[in-house]
Amino acid sequence: MVPTQECSTTDCGRPAAFATRSEPAWCLDCIDNLVRAGGLEPAEPFTKPSTWRLTTCSTCGVQAHYLLKYIVGNNAAGIATCRACHWKAWPGNRGPRSGATPDREKIARRLDEFGYELIDPLDEVSDDGNGPLVAKCRQCGRIWAARMADFGWHCNCSRNSRSSNPASPRAGRVLLSESDSPALQWWDHERNDEATFRTVTVRATRACQWRCPECGLRFEAKPATMTDRPTCPDCSTRRQEEWEIEYAQWKTTPIADVPELAAAWADDADPRKVMVANGTQRRFRCPKEHYPRLTPIRFLKAGCPQCRGAKTATAKKWLADTSPEIASQWHPTFNGTHTPQNVAWNSQRTVWWRADCCGHEWPDTVRARDKYQRLRCPACRTFLGSLAWHDPGLAAEWSPANPITAWNVRPHTSTPFVPEWICATNPGHTWQAPLSSRSNGAECPDCREAGKSRVELAHHAAAEALFGNARSGVAMKDKAFTTRKSWTTDISVSVNGHTLVIEYDGAYWHRAPAKVLVDERKSRDLLAAGFCVVRLREDDLPALGIDHPRYREVRVHSTVARPGPVMEDIRDWVTSLTA
Repeated sequence: MVPTQECSTTDCGRPAAFATRSEPAWCLDCIDNLVRAGGLEPAEPFTKPSTWRLTTCSTCGVQAHYLLKYIVGNNAAGIATCRACHWKAWPGNRGPRSGATPDREKIARRLDEFGYELIDPLDEVSDDGNGPLVAKCRQCGRIWAARMADFGWHCNCSRNSRSSNPASPRAGRVLLSESDSPALQWWDHERNDEATFRTVTVRATRACQWRCPECGLRFEAKPATMTDRPTCPDCSTRRQEEWEIEYAQWKTTPIADVPELAAAWADDADPRKVMVANGTQRRFRCPKEHYPRLTPIRFLKAGCPQCRGAKTATAKKWLADTSPEIASQWHPTFNGTHTPQNVAWNSQRTVWWRADCCGHEWPDTVRARDKYQRLRCPACRTFLGSLAWHDPGLAAEWSPANPITAWNVRPHTSTPFVPEWICATNPGHTWQAPLSSRSNGAECPDCREAGKSRVELAHHAAAEALFGNARSGVAMKDKAFTTRKSWTTDISVSVNGHTLVIEYDGAYWHRAPAKVLVDERKSRDLLAAGFCVVRLREDDLPALGIDHPRYREVRVHSTVARPGPVMEDIRDWVTSLTA
């Protein structure tokens, strides 16, 4: 049943057009009234709050798209929503030069570079685009009024933001009870129930109860604010008061009375007349013969900044380790001695790149490659983090009939259409399935209905007879998986506390190049998770080329199956590894 709630307008009483958990919701008539209160007239029906809605300004007549939340916020602040009116009246709008007319073609060409189609350069616009322009995004059709500089940031639909900083990836859904967070020592078991402790995550925003291990204060706070660096309100206030007292003492203490400062003093001023806390930068000399200029109290508390920088330099995150996809496009000859192995992932250095898809070459900073649109190639307009990069085997089954390519969609994104797929094993099999289900391991429905081959079932029976705990078709998940969130395994066995995964690769189902890619990515993910992996490669299937101590390939023949001896050989191998 679709959740419903009452309109938030006082005395309205009608059902709201949408439902929310904590935000107001309104009926269709009240939504239109809110739009009109913002000086706009609806130009199309309302669908949902997250959809840009076309409106017409009641003052200037300019049509543009706005979000309901944006209109409501402006209404609360007493601000008219129309951006065309706003930029016309903006004090920084210089308008056209005397006797000059806007160069429409020049403005249109500039907008086209940003992916927009010029609709109208308003009367006050200057030839450099300083005033308001009305333009439409070529990709999503959104119309908005803004300055040329604002269009340079590109439309929101072309943003390809990442979920976390690549140098310090955000933790997934990690339970606080299973983490190594210092906040565990602060958890108040008396005032929180056991169910909360078992289910709360490190990034939860619900209010929980805590107890300071230092002063015993009990207080309420969110786990998200306590996970990394737990703090006590009373202790923080006390430390601030103590610091203020200490700082007042440093204001009357000369440099000469502090041995560590006097020994490092290299300034021309008299250390007997300069106070430790005086706010003026002074020259010091550290044991490494660095001569930094900083305030005395800063040098006393933090030491030499150059020495600190040398320590942190060893912890730099290099591009090759942090962003392998960007590193793979590093130009092989244009960057001199600089390589992805010695350039930081967020460096502002401008280097050369080469797209492997079309050969396009261009200069850009390393940091800019991972910002805003995060394009893999500015010429092809493909973006980073796509399905084609993460899972090329699955991307090979992406149908060309889909409106976008596998280079323009993420593995678990929600698409406005249901993607079509073409089976790599049998191109005659085509079907539609959500992207997330395919990335979670769903295979071709026609092939799945065919079931397991007789030879594969015989090997599973032999594994069950020999190991006693062989399971078939178990879906495995692990944080170490990088290609897919879960993999379904053919045979899984527990041996000496370790998990052994046995994959049977039939010659018919696993010969296609896309399936070879999937088999390789699957094996590497399973190995990264700490499993022992054996692939039974049928007949003349080529080897996958994986070199790992916990990986082994065994050649089997469909016409002369020997499941018993094969499993005994595997048992001896895995026992020697886990003994």
